[in-house]
Amino acid sequence: MKIGDVFNFAESRIRVLMFDDNEVFYGTVDKENVLVYCKYKTISYYRTSRSYFDENSSFIKSLELTEKEKEIHKPDLPLRLNCFTGFFWSNKLFEKEIEFNDYLKSVGVNSEKLIGLDISKVVLVPNSQQQANKKPILLKSVSDSFSGQELLFESFRIQSEYVKLDKPYFSRFKKDEQGLSGIGMYRLGIKGNVPSYYLGGEMNMMEWEYKKARLLKNN
Repeated sequence: MKIGDVFNFAESRIRVLMFDDNEVFYGTVDKENVLVYCKYKTISYYRTSRSYFDENSSFIKSLELTEKEKEIHKPDLPLRLNCFTGFFWSNKLFEKEIEFNDYLKSVGVNSEKLIGLDISKVVLVPNSQQQANKKPILLKSVSDSFSGQELLFESFRIQSEYVKLDKPYFSRFKKDEQGLSGIGMYRLGIKGNVPSYYLGGEMNMMEWEYKKARLLKNN
């Protein structure tokens, strides 16, 4: 499978926009293999697990994304980054990066190993702990890229407004002892033709729902 390839999947004709070992992001296309939403500037991508896609798709033909499509969707960006277990987002506003670095050390994170983004703009979408997307925030870099430390610092700042420490996890239910803990950043789509990421837990929300469904089935 390559980025741009055309498949039959979920009773639709689709093109692969990006993928990794865990997920496939795709868009529906017309008979000429043109993306249905090609003129949209704000999109949340369709996605599914890589294993489900491999088992339930049929290859049609190989195509490459146009240079314009690559520039907009930036399929080379990571689909997930800076995912950690063992702690949760904080409601504290860190005033300086040195203070934030001390916090990272206290939870066992090496700031030098954080992953950044080689783009000049990115949209971050915080989430309520009931997994509802909140107001997107546009970040602009003066150096045309974001270091991992800078990116996570801004993520904590943006997410802090929606954190309740008496419930250190994401869950749609008020009483849920098996909520999604940890932190992570996950590709969402584009917002004004700028790549967007949502702020979540140690795994993406789709994987978490699959995991819960398997647990319920096994019980």
